[in-house]
Amino acid sequence: MNKYLISKKIVTNDLSTFYSFLIGLSVGITIGSIILLVQGQNPIEVFSLMLRLSVGSIKSISSSLNKATPLILAGLGISIINSVKLWNIGAEGQIFMGGIALNFMYISFEISNSKLSIILLLLSAFIGGSICILLPAAAKVLFGVNEIITTLLFNYIIIGFTVYLVNGPWKDPNSLNFPAATYVGKEVYLPTVFGRLSYGFIICILCTAGVYYLKEKSVFGYELRISGGSALTAIYAGINAKQKAFIAMLIGGGLAGLAGGVELLSQTHRVSTGLSQGFGYTAIIVAAITGMRPLGIFLVGSLFGALTIGGTVIQTMGVSSYIADVIQATTLFGALISQFFFTYKIMKVSEDV
Repeated sequence: MNKYLISKKIVTNDLSTFYSFLIGLSVGITIGSIILLVQGQNPIEVFSLMLRLSVGSIKSISSSLNKATPLILAGLGISIINSVKLWNIGAEGQIFMGGIALNFMYISFEISNSKLSIILLLLSAFIGGSICILLPAAAKVLFGVNEIITTLLFNYIIIGFTVYLVNGPWKDPNSLNFPAATYVGKEVYLPTVFGRLSYGFIICILCTAGVYYLKEKSVFGYELRISGGSALTAIYAGINAKQKAFIAMLIGGGLAGLAGGVELLSQTHRVSTGLSQGFGYTAIIVAAITGMRPLGIFLVGSLFGALTIGGTVIQTMGVSSYIADVIQATTLFGALISQFFFTYKIMKVSEDV
């Protein structure tokens, strides 16, 4: 009698993550094309329009990269936490908390130097994201509470808090009853690099380089990998695994909070329920597709930003913008399934009865 076992491959292709993404993207485009055909649309025309309106000009490229910025920053935060084999499902709430902390800092303190003010506001957004994940991190390291559940639940808490603020104490009296806080002053808007591209994208590039160094080149990154790999190995190496996990979660939450701060100062300019458009959830897809690699997160996040912009503008053709969401989701499934076969092999073994 034969049976089948799943065994991890000893040697894997260094480019397997990249190949998996390409396969996943092909699956996503194929399924998206089938849906468009069912709707009576020409897939070539639709995808050509999406491409042209997302990367066909300086204006469209800058819009796509602005949309990618919070995805990349939140994805980098998720990847740091995953270094210790933990998951952060609360990036969405941390983005909102970053915006809330920034706005609180803005209305509470007056700083005459606009450049210094921007730096302090973004720092407060980072701290806000760290505060948002503080309780889930403490619950994990002290009591072993599942971080997936706690970080997810905090999304609802923080979003509910946001709704309270923009409908209550922070509500803009000039918003025509729209639930939103008062706009921040133009003196703290993030300047643009070219076109509409915000300096937030430069921050994004710097954070990508910083996270890459932290994870791959620093002693701290090595300790994170050891802590996530084996508790016994960490103890033998004299590494406090719980401490490293706690710090990693604070940094990861802080980067998601920074994403909210950058989005506020560059795009929305105020706290509202539309501060994050699902960036925290999409960032999980971006990080998972790339195997938590910082450079991959940067590249795939940029692609997803363009895909989001393209998905929005094709509504002018009468095509639902949700086609972009379908492509994103199916790309994830295709990439994960492909990565499984790159990483594992199925062996047929005989068994005596």
